[in-house]
Amino acid sequence: MTTFCLPFRRLAYHLVALALIVFSATIAQGADLVIRDFKLLPTDQTAINSATMKKDQNGKTAALIKIYTTLNENQTYFDNGVMGIVHRENQPGQIWLYVPARSQSIQITNRNYSPLRYVFPEEIQSGKTYSMHLTTEGKVVNLVASLRSAPIYVDGDSVGVSPHEIYLGYGEHEVRAQQGMMLYQGVINVSQHGPTRFELPMEDESKKYSDVTVTVPGNADIYYEGSKVGVGEWSRRLLGGTYSVEIKKENCEPQIISFIATAGQPTYVECPALVPYRGYLSVEVNPSTGARIYEGDTIVAENRLSKLVTAGQHTYDFYRKGYESVRKTFKVLPNSEIVDTVVMQRIQYINPNSLYGDIAFTYGPAYGVSAKIGGFYSNFNLELGYTLGLGRSGEVYWYENDGSGAYDGSCTYTMDELTAKVGYQFSFLSRLGLTPRLGYLGQRLRGGIHGNGAMCHNITVGARLIFKPIPYFGIFIEPEYAVPVMVNKLYSDISSHGGFSKGGFYVSAGLSFSLSL
Repeated sequence: MTTFCLPFRRLAYHLVALALIVFSATIAQGADLVIRDFKLLPTDQTAINSATMKKDQNGKTAALIKIYTTLNENQTYFDNGVMGIVHRENQPGQIWLYVPARSQSIQITNRNYSPLRYVFPEEIQSGKTYSMHLTTEGKVVNLVASLRSAPIYVDGDSVGVSPHEIYLGYGEHEVRAQQGMMLYQGVINVSQHGPTRFELPMEDESKKYSDVTVTVPGNADIYYEGSKVGVGEWSRRLLGGTYSVEIKKENCEPQIISFIATAGQPTYVECPALVPYRGYLSVEVNPSTGARIYEGDTIVAENRLSKLVTAGQHTYDFYRKGYESVRKTFKVLPNSEIVDTVVMQRIQYINPNSLYGDIAFTYGPAYGVSAKIGGFYSNFNLELGYTLGLGRSGEVYWYENDGSGAYDGSCTYTMDELTAKVGYQFSFLSRLGLTPRLGYLGQRLRGGIHGNGAMCHNITVGARLIFKPIPYFGIFIEPEYAVPVMVNKLYSDISSHGGFSKGGFYVSAGLSFSLSL
């Protein structure tokens, strides 16, 4: 009995081991998930590097398996049975899986595929680094484009140049080969019994495109696929087909223009001018006669503006003889009516706020040339002046005042004047102004051997009457009467012998130049 059982047990053991190997290989090669290129990396020190090393539950250095995969790392799980997984780290494009030494297999699950149990082909050693590729079931195929060395892209990723051999999972894959304007783009189906060589015939894409130029008058904005792409003109290369652009401009009705891009030849699209929105503008002018209305250099109306205009801003100039010109801008809204009135003001030749300078001839007890400066503020007037005397007095004889009565000599004198005046201006007509004034007049003698600088101080009452033919230039006359209030004795003696008066009547006439404030 014993001699019979021993060979039977050995035979059963070998049969079970063989079945286990065949079963594990069948699972590894027949499931949706596939392990490829499992190998030891003898020079890779990651597993024992102090920064990346991990210890298992027994304190021994774990082995590291670098798993390269295109699967979603967060949806892929690993199980090592009773020995357990020591640690896992998701790295870009790979997963670092730390396992105990002498691990025999791992269970891999992903909700999109059938689970896979993979039996390691060699004993896992402590502190060693391994690598393997986790992919889906597939096969190696050869991709051959019609242009040698053309770059090839599979499922959006660059894989190399033609011809190119690559492992692809079963199923459909998007493949693109492109060099310049030569392009192949399509889908290949990799199957277990299908071909292993796929031809990628490339075509000249320039024959599928059209150079499109869109123009629109008036510098309107051009929109394509919701984005502004040009102003007045836009050019782009487009695949042959039907397209549309939207044309927009402020205060105009937008338009959508459709066109056909003809493959292999240029396409020119000339859009019509946009139709502007319109509104009505009605403007009265006060005074209502004699006014001319300009737009730029063109007269567009007289006395009243009434017209249909495009929406937006319009500027007009209003002119009337004897009145200040008016420039006004009107903003016309679409489909609206703007009603307004322009009030024109007479030109103020006699300005209540101004500075002026006068040159005059002054005639009185002595005559001379006068220069004056002054100003008006709210019609209140202040003026300062100086008159250079030109007329000479009669001969004045001088004798010694020591009792001897000896003759000392004779001389003549001129009289200069200093003035300061205040008043208030009245304007009875647009060009005529009258300013009653009070002031100070200082009469000063000049010349001779005695009495040089003698003074007579006066209070004056007078008025300034001015006529202005144009706004900044006028002709004036100023009569005034001076009453002496303080007379130097020497002045009094000289004036009585030389023919000068104390105070008296004066009149000045001359030209005035003014500047408005």
